[in-house]
Amino acid sequence: MGNCVTPGNVTVPIKNIYKRKASKKLRKARSEKEAAMREKMIPELYANEYNSFIGFEIMELSSTYSKARIKADSRLHNTYGSIHGGALLSFVDAMAGATASMSGYYATTVSANLNFLLPAVNTEYIYCECMKLKTGKHILVFDIRVTDDEGNLLDSGEFSFFASKVPVLGDNLKFGK
Repeated sequence: MGNCVTPGNVTVPIKNIYKRKASKKLRKARSEKEAAMREKMIPELYANEYNSFIGFEIMELSSTYSKARIKADSRLHNTYGSIHGGALLSFVDAMAGATASMSGYYATTVSANLNFLLPAVNTEYIYCECMKLKTGKHILVFDIRVTDDEGNLLDSGEFSFFASKVPVLGDNLKFGK
């Protein structure tokens, strides 16, 4: 606790409201809501034909962290025998978008920056980890790490998303249908 000097030189203790923990009831409600969103989001991600084509496999999914992988098979190779950068970028975009949508509203990509550091070769799987950096009023920013089976950093980047007004747990608005 800090102290504040008020007019008249009276010292009044200040409670640090930012360090208060949510009540058990509130944490349980948040956990249940996140579980409901996860139950809805995962089948939607697997039902997507492109995600199915690249072999998208979710390992963890929450509003602050997620991890997924794709099998590094020859369908995704470029001319030089490594995983095509476009396949990696779209995989990361789908995973980061799913993580952003776990905030409660479907999210669309505002910007995507992925630095290709090493070629994705000699690995069975490619892993993507998304970690939330910041949540603003409408914009969510994520740090991205792409690794191989041995944990070598292949790609890193930052993705930003706009949280739409379409709730994940509401009636879905299907774009383009």
